[in-house]
Amino acid sequence: MKNQHSRIPGLLHNDLYVGKMAVEILAKNERSTGLGLYSYWGNDSVSDGVLGASQDDDIIDFLEEDEESLQPKLELHPWKILIADDDSNVHDTTLLALSGVKIHGRPLEFIHAYSAKEARSVISANPDIALVLLDVVMETVDAGLKLVNVIRNEMALTNLRIVLRTGQPGYAPEQQVSEEFAIDGYTTKSKLTRSLLISVLNDTLANSHDNPDLPN
Repeated sequence: MKNQHSRIPGLLHNDLYVGKMAVEILAKNERSTGLGLYSYWGNDSVSDGVLGASQDDDIIDFLEEDEESLQPKLELHPWKILIADDDSNVHDTTLLALSGVKIHGRPLEFIHAYSAKEARSVISANPDIALVLLDVVMETVDAGLKLVNVIRNEMALTNLRIVLRTGQPGYAPEQQVSEEFAIDGYTTKSKLTRSLLISVLNDTLANSHDNPDLPN
């Protein structure tokens, strides 16, 4: 059998010796100085290959960061709520009752109007208002009801939530108002406790956060 020269200087070997040498090297998983590569010899040649999954003697497995932890935390937009009432005490008590409250995981932001006329201007300037807590009796005994018609018909805001609050239910009986006006809720101020107000907001805004067509 013809002797061949190895690529290793000064070393003579035949095919049988080369094959034996290659087997021994592979068995030991010997690696080249190249990072992440191993080398093997055979048939008078040298080849390099990427370490496979079985070459794990000295491989360190790094745990991948949870993808969610790498995502920036999104700040939840607050529900923007308009308080439309000519009584400043109503504004103050509403803020006090809803201080720190979150509805469906989102905080609340309040805007104030003290007349139906002012409320209309505020709504026009803030298309992202989600809900109006609307008094019935303001400039007139039916100012709030007229504003409902303006919001629904003239301004065409069919998705804006409207909850009527009245201190004089005699001017706007609940059943009549609910049948004649496109409102989403009705309460009387004398019976409106903190827990009831929160419940009203929860019910009224229940599906708003899942519907992209609704404000906010």
